[in-house]
Amino acid sequence: MRKKLIARTAKLLSESRKNRRHQGVAVAYEHIPNDIDERKHGAIYAVINVKAPAELAEEVGEVIVDTFHGEYYQDLSRDPAASFEAVLTRVNEELAEITHQGNTAWLGNLHAVLAVISDDMIHLTRTGKAEAYLYRGGRAGHATEGIEGDNVNPLRTFAYTGSAELLEGDKMVIATPGVFYHVSKDELQKYVEEFQPKVAISHLADLLEDKSGEVHPNSILIIEAITPEAASEETVPELDDEVWITEPSKPVQTAIEAGTPFVKKIYLYTKRGVLAVSGFVAGTAWPKLKVWSHDAVDIVRSLIKKEEVITVSKEAVVSDGGKIDAEDLTIHETTNELVGEVKQSPNAIYIKETTKKPKLLNIDFSSARGLAGSFGKITKKLGKNKKTTLYAAIALILVLGIGLFGYWKVREGAENQKLAEASLTEATSKYDIAQTEITAGNKSGAAVTLHDALNITDALQKNAKLKTQASDLATKIRTSLDTAEGVVRAQASSLADASNIVGSDTFGPYLVGTNLYLISKNDASIASISVNGGEVSRVLDKPSLDGKITSATAVPVRSVLVFITDAGKIYEFDTKDVKLNQQTVAGDFERSTALASFSTNIYSLDSATGKVYKRLKNSSGYGARTEYIVDGSAANDAVSLAIDSNLYAMKANGEVIKYLGGKRQDYNTSGLPITISAATSVFTNEDTTGLYELEGNASRVVRYDAKGVFVNQYVSDNYKGASGMYIDDANKVLYIVSGGKLYKTSL
Repeated sequence: MRKKLIARTAKLLSESRKNRRHQGVAVAYEHIPNDIDERKHGAIYAVINVKAPAELAEEVGEVIVDTFHGEYYQDLSRDPAASFEAVLTRVNEELAEITHQGNTAWLGNLHAVLAVISDDMIHLTRTGKAEAYLYRGGRAGHATEGIEGDNVNPLRTFAYTGSAELLEGDKMVIATPGVFYHVSKDELQKYVEEFQPKVAISHLADLLEDKSGEVHPNSILIIEAITPEAASEETVPELDDEVWITEPSKPVQTAIEAGTPFVKKIYLYTKRGVLAVSGFVAGTAWPKLKVWSHDAVDIVRSLIKKEEVITVSKEAVVSDGGKIDAEDLTIHETTNELVGEVKQSPNAIYIKETTKKPKLLNIDFSSARGLAGSFGKITKKLGKNKKTTLYAAIALILVLGIGLFGYWKVREGAENQKLAEASLTEATSKYDIAQTEITAGNKSGAAVTLHDALNITDALQKNAKLKTQASDLATKIRTSLDTAEGVVRAQASSLADASNIVGSDTFGPYLVGTNLYLISKNDASIASISVNGGEVSRVLDKPSLDGKITSATAVPVRSVLVFITDAGKIYEFDTKDVKLNQQTVAGDFERSTALASFSTNIYSLDSATGKVYKRLKNSSGYGARTEYIVDGSAANDAVSLAIDSNLYAMKANGEVIKYLGGKRQDYNTSGLPITISAATSVFTNEDTTGLYELEGNASRVVRYDAKGVFVNQYVSDNYKGASGMYIDDANKVLYIVSGGKLYKTSL
């Protein structure tokens, strides 16, 4: 009988205060459930190191741990190994989600080992350079060898698992990669094997503290497989099973480090700017400005003497030789300034003296000409050197402004580039998700995901740095999208051009014998096209009809084309005699929007009512109509009919209603990975297996099998705007008419 084993653990974690925001985080986590059922399912362990800004790194660590715990115990009926596999999928999806939200700093910087111990089995997975070693009988086994995931692709972060049987006395150590810069593998094995976990972790903490004055976030988890009896009999030292090592706190440095990176950069660039400006001002500008200021004062004084100056005071105001007495002035109650009307001269400099500050003169340049003229005189008096100084000062201000603007643009560009890289990662993740969905048979879901990914890559085409990567990814996405949507890129070769006979809007093609026929919707002209050589001939030229054609079909067994006009008339064109004959019709007539035939009978669809009418052929024409649908249902919104013994009425959204003997059948098309919105024609006949739908606006023909299950879709630029199709199932040929031109595609 096997001995029952328990896991005895100890953890070491380290935290650096120096540049903590840029050091990342380290996590050593274990969960041994209290719930009996969960405990039977197993205990979970994780060692995680994320080398990214702390806030972003902490988010990644929390997502992994929370998802690990939540998913593993989600379904206790699963096998522990199956639960662990489910954990990998779920964690990868959550990591893809936070990457989509903009947290990309962790990509390539995540090192982790996740483990589950259930009964005497341990299951592990790894990403990055975190390591796990199993020690047994003095030998070390590399437990995580060959199970490394892809820490650049979120959906493949944890991709592989390994399992091992635990024996009594086995010890395992899981460590982040930074640990091995301070402790060798031999030292690690020595301490773990020689001491119980608490003691070993204490010794390892001393080694990590002594090796460097700066402590980087790292973590170690030691697990020992031991029987409950042995654990209870062993003397346990008074030591913690969780040890933290930190750097000594430095108050000033701590305060500085608490600032955000943005504040630090602002301080750095401000300091550089101040030093540059102060150096220029002290060494060059200030000495010259002192001289300039004295000269400017003298110049202003001389100008005051020469220019007309009005001094507003309590005594008098002089303007253009006139005088305003003090009695005409008042003191404003609020500003305590003198108020009065003064006639202004265009070139005068007005000086206002206030009672509040009588010694302070405010120069008011009342006109642009006065300002320009005075400034010109000032610069003229300053001379050439002083102009240079002034221009240099202005240039310095401009340079500083441009520099700050440039710095802001660089930062903005860097942020935009980071977002663009995150978008590319998101598109890659969606591409990988779609591959999984395709493999699982969920092609519809894969198509939606791939379209999202394609939209992202299209938006990145203007990004110079990512354009090539985005273009390459877009090519892969389109190829995968073709697989998901069952796209066959059809080689539609041109068979004939009958547009000069029938125009661009036609009914058909209809196969009768060895010829295909097109009927003009505008003037009822008919063109015949040989299926063998593509020769085109006009067999009917603009006949005189009562009304305009609204629907048409072929009756191959009688070698005739049949069409109905909006005047309630039926005409037949005999392809053998090459003659057009009006048919007699008994009874009421409907507004026929689609026509189909079976044997010698014709079936007419009235889209307005959803009713289908059947007419039997007689010697002189057609008998009175009878309602084909007899079960009280209706083919509402149908736009096209096809018959192979069953009657199919198709709506514009591709939905098909199937009838047999006038009664609706249980029938639905399925497996369609696309959305149809503007289908115009449905085709099948007694010689064709399956069903075909034409959506000319989307340049495609959708094919279903006999049970209505989606098979594939034929797509070609030559199908754009197609109005009709014919399938020769015996020879595996699809004929498409678009704009009066006939195209041929091999199926």
